[in-house]
Amino acid sequence: MLQSVSGKRTKREDSAQHNAVDAASKRTKTEEATSGASMFDSLGLPIPGLLTQSYTHFSAHQGDGAQGEGYVLGVDEAGRGPVLGPMVYAACYCKESYYDELSTLGFADSKQLTEAQRLRLFVRLQEEPHINDHAGWAVRSISPYDISVSMLRRAKYNLNAMAHDATILLLTQVIRQRNVHVARVFVDTVGPPATYQRKLEQLFPDIKFTVAKKADSLFPIVSAASVCAKVIRDAHLTHWCFKEPAVLVDRAFGSGYPGDPNTVKWLRASVDPVFGFPDIIRFSWSTCVKLLDDLAVPVVWPDDDEEGEEKKGGSASTAKKAAHRSGTSTIRALFATASSDASRQRSKFFSRRRPVLLNTTL
Repeated sequence: MLQSVSGKRTKREDSAQHNAVDAASKRTKTEEATSGASMFDSLGLPIPGLLTQSYTHFSAHQGDGAQGEGYVLGVDEAGRGPVLGPMVYAACYCKESYYDELSTLGFADSKQLTEAQRLRLFVRLQEEPHINDHAGWAVRSISPYDISVSMLRRAKYNLNAMAHDATILLLTQVIRQRNVHVARVFVDTVGPPATYQRKLEQLFPDIKFTVAKKADSLFPIVSAASVCAKVIRDAHLTHWCFKEPAVLVDRAFGSGYPGDPNTVKWLRASVDPVFGFPDIIRFSWSTCVKLLDDLAVPVVWPDDDEEGEEKKGGSASTAKKAAHRSGTSTIRALFATASSDASRQRSKFFSRRRPVLLNTTL
């Protein structure tokens, strides 16, 4: 459990804090039922499986609770900028008494290490008892579909908000589900460091936070989290199972970034003119939107036609709105039908297509 808030905090402030972290936890209850853990083998590495839903996964390490030794925890991500694949947030944590030794293991910003070096460090973190007796890790893998749907919904949920929530969720669950007494946290910033740090301090007032740019190059525990995130994301891409069974797609993704010519070439070759991109793509990215405009079959919605006709003027609803703005309308007028005819006019969608009513009596 989170430690109790000390001193002068009010009950209302306590309630607000716990409501915020509880909301983050509740979002993953149904996700855990699909078992992100089922996608992992004994090493904690992904094996082929559909990634249609975001998930959280933890290593086996357990803490000793609030009365146990304090832990240092670092948070970093992999896959924020690419146009394809998941965005993976990782937390790595170790006992404060072990931090100096962990700092000598060779963890560095994952972008400065080769794939083989990252994998070797991750395996050591998993398999060597003298390491995993003192340290653990957790990942939050956000699927491409969830990223796109979140960014395209009416109340836009952007990458910064996703990043903050993923960090809060990981920290909350490490404390509650892994019984880890987190004392210090280092975070690679998303947005202004000072603002982000204040937000975390308000949610977890008993923890000392350091939020900084390039934290993965400054703090070994963040470097370790960076390695975990990168290994998990790369493994997902390597073993990706496309849910579109009729589509045979090669894996020459390039770097995955929109500015990579190989990635753009792969995207162009992967567009279906009717169904668009396969599920590995974040279709909310502007690169994908433009390619769909250029290569996919255009779609015209009947409602768009009707809205267009109203914008040209002359419709009763337009006149009604104008009267309302000028103050000449009445309450009754706001609810009046567009036609003086008492019968309701059919939608243009049906009048144009002339559907036939079938007798459904048995």
